[in-house]
Amino acid sequence: MTRCGFWLYDKSIMDTQRVTIITGGGKGIGRAIALRMANKTNIVIVGRNEEELLATKKEIENTGGNVEYVAGDVADPKTAAKTMVRTQEKGWVVANLVCNAGIGKGGPTATLDSSLWHEIMEVNLDGSFYFIQACLPLMLEQKYGVICIMGSMASIKGYKNNAAYVASKHALLGLARTLAVEYGKYGIVTVPLCPGFVMTEMTERSIHGLMKRKNISFEEAEKIIAEVNPQHRIISQEEIAEMVAFVCENKVPSLSGNPLILSGGE
Repeated sequence: MTRCGFWLYDKSIMDTQRVTIITGGGKGIGRAIALRMANKTNIVIVGRNEEELLATKKEIENTGGNVEYVAGDVADPKTAAKTMVRTQEKGWVVANLVCNAGIGKGGPTATLDSSLWHEIMEVNLDGSFYFIQACLPLMLEQKYGVICIMGSMASIKGYKNNAAYVASKHALLGLARTLAVEYGKYGIVTVPLCPGFVMTEMTERSIHGLMKRKNISFEEAEKIIAEVNPQHRIISQEEIAEMVAFVCENKVPSLSGNPLILSGGE
């Protein structure tokens, strides 16, 4: 038995059979996290687009990693259940859960369609809840687990024309803090990450929207978006993946419940 943080776990089992489950793992930040974690643990990636999942799976396997994928919508609780079945069939131990899947769409709050509000809440918040609830019994049994929740600067401040997205990310921060106080004594660490603008499809949509509204080039719009971050650069996906890898190493369990702000100073 080996000490990790403030509890004990069977290192021989965890080293050979531990798995990191990553929602939204087929593209963007989730893909970057999967590639970064593949030399540390087995990987299960979850997402709606099977073609993207297969491409990421191939990338990981080409580097010698072990990976499975589950195609499904995180907003459907059956996807979390299916993921746990797949994981247990492999005989893997859930060491890390990375709740990364999310969507961001917006518009003026006064005219925001209720269906869009529910869609964003169901993916960003409900999807994370379903996977957390599915993993918790196993983590409690082994008295070990790291839950990394992908929040945003929108978890701690408001953004114009993004009521649903901001509300969902605030809720994720509240969920992370609750998990920390509820399950910390059982060896489960929950860390919310709150990055500024990262180069993702959502950021690219923001850039294209700015291009259209201001009739400017992609480069000009990208510069405007980048200047929102204090370092005047858009954060790379790999930088976020590096922080997730650090969190999952769990060398500082007292981080649990505390938002890690990755903004360059905002």
